[in-house]
Amino acid sequence: MNKTFLPILLLITLSSCMGVKTSTSGKISKYIEDFYLGDGNMQYFVKPLEYQDINEKETTLDATFRRIEKQTDSVTVNFNILLKTDHKVQNVTITNINNNYSASTVETFFIKKEDDLINHRLSIKVPYNFYYDNLLSNSHKIFVKSSSDSNTIEPSKKTQKITPILKQKISNLL
Repeated sequence: MNKTFLPILLLITLSSCMGVKTSTSGKISKYIEDFYLGDGNMQYFVKPLEYQDINEKETTLDATFRRIEKQTDSVTVNFNILLKTDHKVQNVTITNINNNYSASTVETFFIKKEDDLINHRLSIKVPYNFYYDNLLSNSHKIFVKSSSDSNTIEPSKKTQKITPILKQKISNLL
């Protein structure tokens, strides 16, 4: 009896430790996670959303933001885009029915060859209000231009269905 009791007790003890999360992070919804930064400040991560380019190739877009200083808050938007070149991306412009925004700085995380195209992982910062009003709407497009190629991405049908939910969840965080 002792030989079977000890392994069972050990298994129960170990399994009870699985899935324990620290109090510094949590899941607000299946699309957003929050992280405690200290001093009462939180950081939020919007999990990758599906987008597609003009050739219907799939890509993703995610976002990270902190709500510390409402007047100067920005959202870091990361996304992938496929181009025919490995030339550095020079311009990212987001358009919506009523607004346009050109990112002042485009950061490249990596460039990776995929079949006959080059995957560019990019990061830009946008004002919080622009993100909320425009990137959480279904009518926006993101235009990307390098010295020798360009491409456009927009939300997939799946993302278009969940953006109203995201917008509501994010408005509740304020």
